Amino acid sequence: MNTVPPSPYGRRRTAPSEALLRTGVVAVLRADSPDHLLPAAGALVEAGLVCLELTLTTPGALEALERMRSEFGEAADIGVGSVRSAVEARRSVDAGAAFLVSPAVAAEVVEEGVGAGVPVYPGGFTPTELAAVWDAGATAVKLFPASTPGPAYLKAFADPYPEVRVMPTGGIGLDDVGPWIRAGALAVGLGGALSGDALYGGDLAALAQRARRALDAAAGARA
Repeated sequence: MNTVPPSPYGRRRTAPSEALLRTGVVAVLRADSPDHLLPAAGALVEAGLVCLELTLTTPGALEALERMRSEFGEAADIGVGSVRSAVEARRSVDAGAAFLVSPAVAAEVVEEGVGAGVPVYPGGFTPTELAAVWDAGATAVKLFPASTPGPAYLKAFADPYPEVRVMPTGGIGLDDVGPWIRAGALAVGLGGALSGDALYGGDLAALAQRARRALDAAAGARA
């Protein structure tokens, strides 16, 4: 199993995927129905944005996950977000989730993810919450909602916690990708600013263009 050094309490810590480390961007796909998930995912993968998060708040998300895994195979890194319990974590892993994301501190989700050998990204906001889920064995901590504190918050947090990997998500615009990466983010999660109207039958070409812009911003910030 691909792991990184354990937490201070000796717990295993599953490593981020190669795709996440390479691209630095996760597309958070949240919609009122699953009808347009597959076409939108296809446009993103073709554009090179291959880390996709399907949220459990979208009806039929796990069924859509199975269809995407059949469609894209190893070309996409598809995980499940809005995972709030051990039961939801197990259901997501059983459906083929490549990673798990939680909106808040959720030690049981971390435990399930680590036990299954998949990366897990639990949410937190305060330094206490971020440190707690990192020490519990998170692959990285999801700073949520990231739009409230901004990149300067991450810089300040990293001074006493330089080892903690952070993935800001929530309210991040395309122009914010570079500043977050330069502030030290492992990756950023992009929702509505990326998906636009594509999850409701909208312009897939525009979606692909936004995806390429996000990827270029992340790559440029790392150069």
